[in-house]
Amino acid sequence: KVTNFNMTIDQQLGNQTTIPIREILQSKWFDNVPLLIEDELPLKSAISFANSEALTLQNAIRVAIVLVKAFAECCEYGSFSRRVDSVSLDDVFVNLSDCCEVDVSDKEPNDVTKSLTDLKNKPNPDDTTTKNTTSLKAPVEDILRTGFFSSFDDKAADVYEAFFAKCANVKSNDGTQVDHSGDTVGIELGLGYFTRLNHASENQEGPSEIPHEDSTARESSRNIETNPATTHKTLLGVDIISPTPVNQGNLNQKNGFDDTQKFQVLGWLLYSVFSKGSYPPSQYYPSNLNLQLTDDDIDTKIGLSDRFAGRKSKSSRPAEKTIFYYLLNSNSYPVSICRFLSDMIDIGPKGKASDPFKSFDEITDDLKHMKDQPHLFLYDFPRISGGSVPSSLLFGRQYHGRTKELTQFLDIPTRLERQHSVRAEAVFVSGRAGSGKSHLVNTCGDFLSTQGWIVVSEKFERDVEHKSQSVVCSLFNKIVAMLIRMKLGRNQQDIEYSDGVVRALESSLDHNSLCSLAEYLPDIQDLIEGVIIKRSSFVEANLSHWKLVFLLTEFTTALLRSNRPIMLIMDDLQWADSLTLNLVLRDLLGALGERINSHNFLLAGLYRDDWVLSEHPLYSQLERIRESRNVNVTEILLSTFSKTDLSEMVAAELRLPTRVVSDLSDFVHKKTSGNILFAVELLNSMVRDSIIYFNLKSRRYDWHWDIALSVKTGENVAGFIVTTLSSLPQETLQVLRILSCFGFHVELSVLDLLESSSVASNCGFRAPLLHLVDIGVIEMAGGLITFSHDLIQKCIYDGIELAARHNLHYDIGTFLGFKASPALAAPHVEAVQIDMSQVYISDSKQSAESNVSTKSLLSIAVDHINHAGPEFITQQQQRVTFAAWNFLVGKELSSRSRFGCALHYYEEGIRFLGIGKWINDIITDGRQLCLGLYEGAAAACCAIGKDAMTAYYANFIFQNVSPENSLPAWISLFSSLESSGKHMEIVEKGIKLICHFNINISRDPPNPAAIMESMAAAVASASHFKIDQIVEMYQNRSERKMQNIFKIYNAISVAAYSLSSPYLPLLTFDFVRYSLKNKFCTTETAVAFASFGLFNIYLIQDYAAGKYWANIVLDMLKKARARSAYVRAKWIVHGHIMIWFIPLKTTVKNLFRTYQLGMKIGDFNNSMYPLVLSSSYALFEGENLALLSQSFNGNLKMMMKYNIACAKFAVIDKDMIDTLRGEDTNPFSIFEGLYANDEDLINHAQEENNMNLLEYIYLRRFILSFWKGDYENAETCAKVALSFPSAKWPKLLSMYFSFFRGLIAFQRYRETQSEEQLRNGIESICKFEVWVNLSPANFENKLTLLNAEQQASLPNIKQAKVLYKASIESARDNGRVHEQGLAYEMMGKFLLSVSNESTQAMECLEKARTCYNQWGALGKAEILCRQYGLAADDSKLRDDSLKRDRSS
Repeated sequence: KVTNFNMTIDQQLGNQTTIPIREILQSKWFDNVPLLIEDELPLKSAISFANSEALTLQNAIRVAIVLVKAFAECCEYGSFSRRVDSVSLDDVFVNLSDCCEVDVSDKEPNDVTKSLTDLKNKPNPDDTTTKNTTSLKAPVEDILRTGFFSSFDDKAADVYEAFFAKCANVKSNDGTQVDHSGDTVGIELGLGYFTRLNHASENQEGPSEIPHEDSTARESSRNIETNPATTHKTLLGVDIISPTPVNQGNLNQKNGFDDTQKFQVLGWLLYSVFSKGSYPPSQYYPSNLNLQLTDDDIDTKIGLSDRFAGRKSKSSRPAEKTIFYYLLNSNSYPVSICRFLSDMIDIGPKGKASDPFKSFDEITDDLKHMKDQPHLFLYDFPRISGGSVPSSLLFGRQYHGRTKELTQFLDIPTRLERQHSVRAEAVFVSGRAGSGKSHLVNTCGDFLSTQGWIVVSEKFERDVEHKSQSVVCSLFNKIVAMLIRMKLGRNQQDIEYSDGVVRALESSLDHNSLCSLAEYLPDIQDLIEGVIIKRSSFVEANLSHWKLVFLLTEFTTALLRSNRPIMLIMDDLQWADSLTLNLVLRDLLGALGERINSHNFLLAGLYRDDWVLSEHPLYSQLERIRESRNVNVTEILLSTFSKTDLSEMVAAELRLPTRVVSDLSDFVHKKTSGNILFAVELLNSMVRDSIIYFNLKSRRYDWHWDIALSVKTGENVAGFIVTTLSSLPQETLQVLRILSCFGFHVELSVLDLLESSSVASNCGFRAPLLHLVDIGVIEMAGGLITFSHDLIQKCIYDGIELAARHNLHYDIGTFLGFKASPALAAPHVEAVQIDMSQVYISDSKQSAESNVSTKSLLSIAVDHINHAGPEFITQQQQRVTFAAWNFLVGKELSSRSRFGCALHYYEEGIRFLGIGKWINDIITDGRQLCLGLYEGAAAACCAIGKDAMTAYYANFIFQNVSPENSLPAWISLFSSLESSGKHMEIVEKGIKLICHFNINISRDPPNPAAIMESMAAAVASASHFKIDQIVEMYQNRSERKMQNIFKIYNAISVAAYSLSSPYLPLLTFDFVRYSLKNKFCTTETAVAFASFGLFNIYLIQDYAAGKYWANIVLDMLKKARARSAYVRAKWIVHGHIMIWFIPLKTTVKNLFRTYQLGMKIGDFNNSMYPLVLSSSYALFEGENLALLSQSFNGNLKMMMKYNIACAKFAVIDKDMIDTLRGEDTNPFSIFEGLYANDEDLINHAQEENNMNLLEYIYLRRFILSFWKGDYENAETCAKVALSFPSAKWPKLLSMYFSFFRGLIAFQRYRETQSEEQLRNGIESICKFEVWVNLSPANFENKLTLLNAEQQASLPNIKQAKVLYKASIESARDNGRVHEQGLAYEMMGKFLLSVSNESTQAMECLEKARTCYNQWGALGKAEILCRQYGLAADDSKLRDDSLKRDRSS
C-alpha cells in the first residue's frame, strides 16, 4: 500500500510484477479524481486536471513522463518503427493516477473484490464477440467499471462507456477483431491528450493509409478505427491526423513534423503542464513552429501560483529574449525545469538552447532523474551576491554506480535478517587500488547502521604489518565504545541492548577473564564495573594468541545473543601479517561459525587482488575458508568503472542531466581507463584548475573544453597525483609531506603539539589542513586526520627526497619523544627504568567521540625515529638512547599481550645497538639494555611461534649472560621447544641448568634407591610444616629469580612426564624441598606439590599423603591467578589423585571444568589434557556410547587444532568406542593420511620414544580384547603394556587394568587350573580391598565381582551367586549399566558350567545383552549373541539404538 507520498509508485511497490487493484484503489492517490476526457480536447482543457490544487511539482513530473511516452508513440505511427506495446498499461494508468484522487473511504473492500470477480468471470457486454477482457495486468476499463467510480456524473460515465465501446469494437484494416486489453488501451488513452496538437498539421496531406509492408506500423495502427478514405484516425469522436509514414527519407518533408518541431510541440505541451495552462509572451515562440494559438490561449500574466516549492513570480522582463531566461527570471521554476523546457522549445537553426534534446528517451531520462532524485536534479544553487560561486564542488564523497555489486552485497545482510542463513557470513571484496572497494562497503555499512546493525570498520596499513593485531583489537574496542555511548544515551532500546551485552559477558567470562579482555579492549573498564587491566608477563607469552581468540569469540557471541546483527569491516587485508590473518579468518571466524547464533554475524574483508598471489598468506586463507562448512562465503570482484556509472556520478555531482555531461564523462573515462580513484582525482583537479567552473549566468556547472582536452594525466594515478598536488602552495605542500610521514592517519592533537616545533611552518597547520580538506586530499573527523586514499599518502611520501624524509622523521621523533617526558632525554639506563605512565599522553583508551585509539606519544616518536633509521644517526650515545626508547615501547606492548608488535620494537632497538653486538664495553651497565631487548625478542618470538628466532635470541643471551641472569630466556626457549615436541632436549638442558641453583641432580639416569632417598628427604622437610603454613607461603612474593626457577621446573617436568622419565620424581622431590626451604610458593610450586602427592601414592602407596597434598594444592589455587601452571596443577590433582577418593562422575565434571577454565585463559594446549581425561573417564563411568561418540567427534577437531599430541590419545578411545558400538567410522581420518590406524601411531610413538602413548595403545587393545571375550589376545597386550615404564604410574587405566586382568585370571584359572592365574586374580582382589575403603562408589561393585569370580573358581556356587547379584545391584545403584551387564555376563557364563542352571544362565545373558544395548554397545551385544546363541532381532535392536542415538 502507498504509505509515503513523496515516493514514486515504482519505489513503493518494489519488484511486484502485478499491482493489486484493491491496494491501488484504496490508496489516497485516487481521492477526488477530476474529469480526464471530454468530447473535445483543446490544449488547455486536455491538461485541465493539472490545474488542481493537489498537483505538486513531483506529480507534475510524473504526468510529464506519461505524456512524453504517449507523445512518442503518437509520433512514431508515421515516423519510427518501435513497437507500440513498449508502453505498458501500468506506465500510463498508474503514473497518471499518481496525481489523481478519488474519495473511496466509504467503500467496502468486499465491493471491490466482488466487482472485480464479476468482471473476470463474465463476458464483456460491449464486445460483440463476447471476448473476455481479462489480462494479467488490470485493464483500465475493469478498474473504471468498478463501483468506486459510480460517483461520476452522467456525462463522464457516458464518455467512459463510449471510449470502452470503441475500444471493444476496434477493427484492423483486414476487418478482424483486435484485442484491446493490456498495453494498447493505455496507449490509446494517452493519444487522447495530443489530438489537439495534431490539428496543427490538419491541412497537410498525407498518405491514405499506412503501408502494409511495415509490419510494426501495421500492428501500431490496428487498435485505431481507420477510415481508408482519409488520413484521419478517430478516437472518442476526435480526428487525429497521421503524420508522414515510416520513411527515413521523408522526415524533413513539408507534409509532416520534422524532429525539431516534434520536440517543440512536446515542449509546449509540457510547458503547459508545469505552468498549469499558462503561456509566455509571443516573442518567445520559436519562428519555425506556428501553433496558431488564440489570445485566449495565451496568458501573458505569468502570475503562477506558489504551489511549486513556495516560489513567487516576478513581473520584470528578462534580459534576454529566450525561453530559459524568461522562465529563470520568473522565479517560479527550478533551474533544471527551465533548462529542460528550453532544450525542447528553443531549438532549431535560430535556437539558443545550450543542450538541445536529441531523442524522446533523453527527455524521459531527464524527467525520471527529477522524479527519482529531486535532491540532485531539482536542486537550485542559491543566488549568491557578489558573483561568487556556490559551495565547493568535490567529487568522490558520495556513492554512485555499481548497482549490481551493491545489490549483491546487500543481499547478504538480507539473508541474515530473514534467517535464511544459519551460518556466519563472510564477503570478500577485491579489486585494484582505487577501484572503489572501500566506498562500496562503507556505503553498505552506513546503510545497515541505520537499520539497527552494529557496524565497525578498521584499515590495515602498508609497511606496518607488526601493528596488525592492534588493528583487530581497535576494531572490537570500537564496539565497546558504541556500547558505552548506548549505555549513556537516552534511547531505551540501546540502553537495554548494552545492558544485555554486559549480562551476557558476565555470564560467559569470569572476572579474571574480563580483566584479561581489558588488555586488548581497554574501554571494557568503562563498560563493566570493577574490571581493570592486568598486565601479562613474558612467561605467559605462548598463551596470548589463543587467549585472544577465546576472548574475542566470547565477546562476539555475547553481542550476537542480544539479537542485533554485527558487521565487521576489515580493509586492506593484504597488509595484515600472517598471524593476524590466522587470528581473524582461521580461528575467530572458524570459532564463530560453530556457534549456534552465528547467523547474525557478517565479516567484510577487502583486499587488492593484484597483491594477493599464490605465495601471499591471504591466498591460502581464502582457499581454506572457501571450503569451510561453517561459513558462507561471497566474493565480489570490482573491475573498472563503466562509462554509464561514471556518467551518472558526474551528472549527480554537477546536478546536470546525463545527456549534458556525457561528453565530459566519456573524456574522463578514456583518460583514466575507468579507474574510479583516477577519475575522481582528475575531476577534482579540473575543479581546482577552474576547468570545471560554475556559470553564474546559466546557473549551472560548465567546463572549458579547449583546456580540458589539453590536460596531461600521465600513465597512472600515482604520477597524476604527484603532478597535480605539486602545484599547491609550498606551505600547504609541506604540511602534506609531514602528514604523509605519519602514515595513513594522524591525530590532530599530535599536530597541535608540533606547532611549536621546527617542522611547523609560519602559518601553522590549521589553515593548510582546511585547504587540503576543501580539495579532497584529506578528511577530518572526530579529531582524526585521514588521507582520502592511501595511494595519495604513498605518492606524497615517496615524492620526498630521501635525505629530507630522514630529517623530517628525526625532527618529529625527537621533538615528540622529549615532549612525552623530559626523562627520555636522559642516558639509556635511566630511560629503561622510567614508569610508562610518565611518558604516555593518555592511557591508550579509545575516544568515544573519535572512535580511534589514542596512541602513546612515545610510540609515535619511536616510529619516526625508526623510519629515520640508525644509519642516519651517527652518535653512539643517541643510538643507545633510541634503543632504550624502543625497549620501553616493546615492554609496554608485551604487557598488553601485543607480542607481534612488541617484537618489531625489540628488533628495532637491537638494530640501533648493532645486530649481534653486546654493549657492555660501551657504557656502564649497558648489558641491562641488551638483556632486556634480547629477552623481549625471545619471548615475543615464542609467543607468535617463531621457534628458530626464539632459539637465536636466547642463545645470544646465553653467550653473554650467566645462567642466573638468563632465566627468562631459558623459559622462552623451553616453551618454544615444548611446542615443537622436543621434550628430550628440554630435559637434558634443564638438568644441566638447575645444577647452577644448588639443586644437585645427577646427570646419570637415577636408580630406584636414589629416588627413594630423595623422596624420604622431601617427606622429612614437609613434616616441619602444617597445611595452613604451606598455603600461607603462597602469599610470600619472593624475588623474580625464584619465580623463574620454578617456571623452569614446570617446563622440565612437563617434558619429563611426556617421556615418562625417571628424572620426574627426582625433580619433584628436590623442588619441594627447595620451595619449603625458601618458604616460597607460586602456581608452579603447586604443580610440584601435586606431583609430590601423586608420587606418595605411586611409590609408597600412601594414599592419605597423596590426598593431603592434593588438598594443599587446591587451597593454594584458590588464591592463585589462573594461568598455564594453574591448569596443569588442577588436572594432576583431579585426574590422577582425587580419582581414588571421590566418585568418578564428580571427577569427570571437575576435569571438564578445568578444561573450560584453561580455555578461558587461553591455555588451549594444556586444556586438552583434562579434556582427554574427562572423555576417557566418562567412557569407564558408563556414559552412553552414542553420546560419547558425538562428543569425541567435536573434541578431536579441537585437539587437532590446539594439541595434536592429545588427539593421538583421544583417537584410540574413539576407535574403541566405535568398535563396541559395532560401527566402522575410521576415526584416524582426522589425521588426513598421516596415521591410517593404530599401527601407524605405534611406529610414530616408537620413533619419538613416547612411552605414554605406547602404553595407552596397548592398554586400549587389552580392554577391547576383554570386551570381545578374546582373553588370550588380552593377555598378550597386557604383557606388552606392563613392559613400559609409564605402566607403573597409578592412574585410572591401572585401576581398570587390574579389574579386567583379575576377571580374566579367574576365567583362565577355571579353564587351565593355573596357579599363576589364581595368584593374579587374588592380587587384583587385594588391590581393590585397599581402594574400596577410599571410595566405595568407585570400587565396590568391581571388588564384589572379583570376589564372585573367586568363589566361582573354588567353586562355591551358592556364595558366588550371592556375590554376583550384589555386584549387579551395586553397579546399578551407581549408574554403571555397562558393569551391570558385565556382572550379568560373568554370572551367566558361570551358571552355564553348573548343572541345572542353564535356564537362569540364559536369563542372565539376556539381561547382559539388554544392558549392553542400553550402554550403546551393539557390537558387544552381537558378540554375546554369537557366543551363546541368543536369539535376537538384530535389525530391531539396531533401530532402537539408532533412535536413542538420534534423540541423544
